[in-house]
Amino acid sequence: MAKHKLTALLAEQETSRRTVAIATPDEPAGKSRTRTVHKPGEVNISAYFNPEVKAALRHVQAKTGKNIKACLAEALQLLFRKYNVPVTVPED
Repeated sequence: MAKHKLTALLAEQETSRRTVAIATPDEPAGKSRTRTVHKPGEVNISAYFNPEVKAALRHVQAKTGKNIKACLAEALQLLFRKYNVPVTVPED
């Protein structure tokens, strides 16, 4: 019985994930790849920095007790305010 519940939960999870079509220039027209959207309603923003930046971010995280996402949200909110961009970044 427990095995049946697990199978049903896994099937439900697979159907709840959305896929988004991605077309790339080197693929023929009409053919595209798909990727899974892991957090609906959110997008990934990433960049590469020197290791010192990550160490400093971890230091701020340790001092504030916030997670990295909340620290970055606060930093982005201050940046948007500085340039008068009306975007509210929710802090989780």
